[in-house]
Amino acid sequence: MAYKRSRQAKHMDLAKEVAAMATPLDLEAGSGSTSLAIVESLRAKDLGAFDMQLLSLRKNLDVQLSKFLIISDPEDLQIVSQHVSEASLKYPEFPFHIVDATSLVPELVFLSKHSESEDAPYYNDHKFGYITRMIVKLAAFEFVGGKSEFYLALDADVLCVRPTSYEDLVYEGKAVVNKGTISFDKMYQWKGAVDVLDGPFELLQDNVAYGGVPSLYNTRGVYKLKTYLEIEYQQPWRYSLLRYLFGWTDYSLYYSFLRMSGMFERYHTAKPQGVFRTTDLSEGTIGTKGWERWDFSETLDPKAQGAFVHLHGMLEVETEKVNEKLRRYFE
Repeated sequence: MAYKRSRQAKHMDLAKEVAAMATPLDLEAGSGSTSLAIVESLRAKDLGAFDMQLLSLRKNLDVQLSKFLIISDPEDLQIVSQHVSEASLKYPEFPFHIVDATSLVPELVFLSKHSESEDAPYYNDHKFGYITRMIVKLAAFEFVGGKSEFYLALDADVLCVRPTSYEDLVYEGKAVVNKGTISFDKMYQWKGAVDVLDGPFELLQDNVAYGGVPSLYNTRGVYKLKTYLEIEYQQPWRYSLLRYLFGWTDYSLYYSFLRMSGMFERYHTAKPQGVFRTTDLSEGTIGTKGWERWDFSETLDPKAQGAFVHLHGMLEVETEKVNEKLRRYFE
């Protein structure tokens, strides 16, 4: 136990040393930038929900976008590219840029070639699944850094539900982040993040959760997380995360590292429902049996707090049914 505390103390010191380091992005990202990038991992089966998301963004998001980065599974790349190309004609205000997931996580190529080896025993779980989509959200900093200090990481089943400006998301140079209590069923995400970071248990003692879907990330903050993981594990940071298949999320890892390194208040300000809504909104809203009879006017009320709503389960419902129920809120 004494050894573990000593090791964790050394990693706390390492995190603070990394926080003090300069980054290449410090030279590129101009101070005072009021542009934002959007990052989204997108699969072919998500395209119906994606169309509804674009309607909501066009109506409610009043932000200068430096890039709308779409990351696709290699197997879906052609379908997704065609769909996004058609969407760009309808939504010229969105600066779409499409990349293959292996461009951001090249280790996936290695895993696909050696999927039976001891080095990658769980390749089927890596294949642009849950973990990979979280890793690409973090790895995207290399594609958006230099033009925007912050980027918004979306899933396809996220809707923008109220008029939202840059100042609503980035206040006095700091990105807003949701703050709440860690629920019992989500504790594993935060414990797992601390385990990956080999950080002190004290990070969990206040029982506070930061972020969720969607979240805002600072490009320099993610760069420093990358640097810390590569020093800690002595191998590419993406590969290290691919070896940890369960027990963390992109936001629990990022915000836990910022707290551990003392950088949280440098880049973020925490507010209940600062980015997305949580009040009177239960997970699985759309996917719950009988959802067709529900009235979503309160959930999607443009006057309520929180710019975004994460409608879990929307991806599993037929596109026509989603359109019938939700389209009227965004036209």
